[in-house]
Amino acid sequence: MRDGVKTIFKTLIKVPIIILASYAVFNVFAFLLSYMKLLGVSYVALQTGVENNYIPPNEQSTLQYYMTNSLETGVLSNVKFTDDTTFERKQYGEEITIGVEAKYNFIWPLMPTEQIHGEFEGLNSTNNFGGYRIDAELEQARQDKIDNSDTNIVIKYNVPGLRYYPDLD
Repeated sequence: MRDGVKTIFKTLIKVPIIILASYAVFNVFAFLLSYMKLLGVSYVALQTGVENNYIPPNEQSTLQYYMTNSLETGVLSNVKFTDDTTFERKQYGEEITIGVEAKYNFIWPLMPTEQIHGEFEGLNSTNNFGGYRIDAELEQARQDKIDNSDTNIVIKYNVPGLRYYPDLD
């Protein structure tokens, strides 16, 4: 009888450890995959910047469309150019800054949707229930929180623009 109880408790202890280890392996794999995808986009932006000494508007819109529609997943959000990325034409030979950033969201078991302050009003001054916020307001509040959160993947390059010397042989 004691051996059966030991086996049950050993199994009960192993299950959460196996689940947490599986999520940890998933997070490492998903982070590496997301980082490599973001690195690929940063190389494309870098090459575009080096060729033109800035990122032209049509290239900017194409890259931004790709970043928001193809790279943003359940684990990668808020993918965008860094604030100091050069979108204005620079003189050839000047240094330009090109960069992309994203927020990686770790996934863990039993992770609830975060409650937003003010989700419901509670009791008002007349001791009546004040009501709930509508779903659209809650989604907007959650999205605002995600958009304003810190980024934890930043890939940024400071590169000199190409110089052309047509008069040299």
